[in-house]
Amino acid sequence: MVKRASPLEIYKFLDKSNCKECGLETCMAFSTDLLERKKKLSDCPHLQRPKQAKNLRKLIEITTPPQKPVEFGVGERFCTIGGEEVIYRHSLTFYNEMAIAITLDDNAEDLIDTVKYLTGIVISRLGDDLKLNAIALKCVSNDAETFKTAAKTVVENSDIPVILCCFNPDILLAVAAEIKNKKPLLYAVTKESWEKIGSFAFDEDLPVVCFSNDINELISISASLQKMGVREIVLDPGTFFGEGNVSNTFDNIIQLRLAGINSGDENSGWPIMGVPAALWKDMKVKNDKDLWKFQYKEMIMACIMAAIDTSLVICHTGKKKEDIWALLAILTFRQNVFSDPRVYPAIDPGLEQIGEPGEDAPIFCTTNYRMTVYPVREDIKSANIDAYLLAVDTGGIGVESAVAGGQYSSTAIAEAIEEYKPFEKVKHRIIVIPGMGARLSGAIEDDANCVCIVGPRDSSGIPDFMKKRWDPAKDMAEFAER
Repeated sequence: MVKRASPLEIYKFLDKSNCKECGLETCMAFSTDLLERKKKLSDCPHLQRPKQAKNLRKLIEITTPPQKPVEFGVGERFCTIGGEEVIYRHSLTFYNEMAIAITLDDNAEDLIDTVKYLTGIVISRLGDDLKLNAIALKCVSNDAETFKTAAKTVVENSDIPVILCCFNPDILLAVAAEIKNKKPLLYAVTKESWEKIGSFAFDEDLPVVCFSNDINELISISASLQKMGVREIVLDPGTFFGEGNVSNTFDNIIQLRLAGINSGDENSGWPIMGVPAALWKDMKVKNDKDLWKFQYKEMIMACIMAAIDTSLVICHTGKKKEDIWALLAILTFRQNVFSDPRVYPAIDPGLEQIGEPGEDAPIFCTTNYRMTVYPVREDIKSANIDAYLLAVDTGGIGVESAVAGGQYSSTAIAEAIEEYKPFEKVKHRIIVIPGMGARLSGAIEDDANCVCIVGPRDSSGIPDFMKKRWDPAKDMAEFAER
């Protein structure tokens, strides 16, 4: 594997003035944040001075990841793909999530409505807003004017990045010239068109996709483009369906990633893309009843590609509102794969009001693990229960692990009760803890001077728990008799 630079190696090429102009206290802190991509080389004013040019070149060299990043699109929704350092997420982390693009035909009648729909899709899950990353505009008309009109329609009605898809280089470049200020991704460069498209991409500083079903040929095209000076390249080794072909698709992507990231091959060290939409190239669905089967196959391929850190996928399914299930599947799967394994997904601890709780409202107590808090909150809301939710600071660790590790303890809960004062909101002193924390109940009652009720192991059982077990008057009467 390509050796990763250390903070000390980076520090050697800084001026060590600790000027704080980057917003950090020391140059060493800047070195660490630069390595973790929290800062950029441009954030250091001293590196922009002429006499620091040599150091800047060296820093660019040692901080550029073996799989170089590629950006396309402009504005707030610009997209960065690639830029990874490891084959497996848990070796470090994946820095840039897989981009998802949906195809649109340039001669589609409902183009504007579809563009606005795809641009506006937002699926909120576990505190994140999940969105599509790009629109892949296909030149199915094979007409430059039709393609040009469609491209202008897309960029005028959306801020989402655009991938221009056309194998006719003359048409592709004519349209790219019209919207070059939006920095579209040009698809695709082949062995026949590499010189023409590469020259244009170099002049206009635009990213391109190399395409070939032959990996050796693909690498050769990549090498030729780099010699021309093209600075941003994406590799497409082809997407194949059918018996035995899925494994070929998988193998090709893995070979390119291994060559780029582990071996440091500069011709392979670029983002890799796949096109699950290729399923529909020659597909003829006999009836609507069978449609979902093919859509399902396409989404399975997209998920396979996400699982092996493919940088970009282009899908066909998802442009219609009734296909939202497919987007939900790939967006949520991507969210899970590209979370940072080094950071516990935590929320701020504290007391949250759900609905309009009264003086008899229950107080549910859990950890501040995001994957626990959000489902608990949603289950309470969906059951129309007015309640309080107390999140104890466990460092973002879930209930079962936090109970075993001592982060979710009677002491921690008593301290949270003391700090956030939930009992001042109600007329009882009853706390409801998750079923997986049942063994803490007695100690909680002693440490927090309250009634501790063991709730369901899963928050989906909260509605049933409220019907069968929640009786604050009875519990407080028994508490008073103790």
